[in-house]
Amino acid sequence: MKPTLADNILVVLYFLLWVVTFILYHRKNRNLDGGSVIIGSYFCYAFFSILTLNNPITLWDYYDYHHLTVFPFIYLFVMLIIALSPAIRYHNNPAVQIEAPSSFILYALSAIIILSALLLFPNVIANLGDGLVKLLTDTDAGKDAYEEQLQNAADSGSGIGNIPAIIFNALSEIAIFLFFYFLTLKRKNVWLVGGLGFAIFVAVLQPIMAGQRSLVIYTVLTVILGFFFFKQFFSDILKKIMRYVGVVALAMTMVPVIAITVSRFSQYRQSTVTDYVNWYIGQGNIYFNNYALDDNGIRYGDRTLNLVKRVISSNASDNFVERRDTFSNLYVNDDIFTTFVGDFAIDYGPVLAFLIFVVFNAWVLFRTRVQDGKIKIQQAILLYFTMCVCMQGGMTLFTFADTANLKMFCMFALYFYLVFYDTILEKFPQHIEYVRHADKPLPKKRIIVK
Repeated sequence: MKPTLADNILVVLYFLLWVVTFILYHRKNRNLDGGSVIIGSYFCYAFFSILTLNNPITLWDYYDYHHLTVFPFIYLFVMLIIALSPAIRYHNNPAVQIEAPSSFILYALSAIIILSALLLFPNVIANLGDGLVKLLTDTDAGKDAYEEQLQNAADSGSGIGNIPAIIFNALSEIAIFLFFYFLTLKRKNVWLVGGLGFAIFVAVLQPIMAGQRSLVIYTVLTVILGFFFFKQFFSDILKKIMRYVGVVALAMTMVPVIAITVSRFSQYRQSTVTDYVNWYIGQGNIYFNNYALDDNGIRYGDRTLNLVKRVISSNASDNFVERRDTFSNLYVNDDIFTTFVGDFAIDYGPVLAFLIFVVFNAWVLFRTRVQDGKIKIQQAILLYFTMCVCMQGGMTLFTFADTANLKMFCMFALYFYLVFYDTILEKFPQHIEYVRHADKPLPKKRIIVK
């Protein structure tokens, strides 16, 4: 089935809808922030969907194409706007100050992240010759590394190994948040910022060694988001330096990503690498429209809350190989992109997915209100998480799925810890002061606990 004029009109209208949304988003506040980058990426993905729709060689390679319909695009747009609602509210009422936490937890987490990166780095260096160098010199290296990962996937997920890697990956999004947060402080700890920057470098280099593009792209997108999320708190000089460093780092990162892409698709002689790049970026909207709302069944949370399902059920999949076998009745699974909205729709059905989005984002809106131009660090973490979901999953899938549930759990654990600590501090300020300053002598007449 070939795309018709009506299909092209629909996808063009969807693209224009995001262009208009981007303009309206900046009507009140023209400052470019995290929400600006996310909405900008959405109309870029929609543009690539137009290119993909008109390149049937790539579109038909995996699944049958069906004519596009109006309702799936309306559903997708509404769900994305709901997911963006905290970012939109924050854009219209931004904070001018972040309240620093009283707890030492951020410094402790930074130390854990840096230590984990240092423990992983020797292995990265050891594989440098077989990984990065081969990618740049051998056109089949990326494909071979990726196929090796697929062969090992069937045995993954059922055990625990390489503890530093598990800790590092679980805290990778927090590492980017902390890197930019510490750059906003007047007194910057160079060693701390440098160590977190090194950890981000390791997070980019690791998946390249395995011939994986997605994790590299997710990290790059999150770094871009982190910069724009904190941009208003940076000095002009720092912003200028970071722009130059960011452009150079992005260019250097894209070289191996392009090499992996060339290697992965070199066997498809009927189309060019450009065709597959267009398909990689633009497929999500089209496959969502075709399949996400009617996929011949649901996965019952097997992907989006995989670790939770493993605890409460014996039917949870240990990895994506098992999942695709278990839910073979589905028209599409996680082997193609349907955006993070599609992931939830396929996991729970479109109605329950809608309710999940509404309830969760209503709670986030309630918990992230800016008061007197100030926002607490835990509120910033919650906002950052919702933006990460939107930024990383707008093109691909829900990126906090499967064992990456650990990333989500770690971010919520940090959020609730800081909320709990602040609550205790408000109820027992003198006692907490004593705990925090136990190394200092207390005034003789001060009563610590009544």
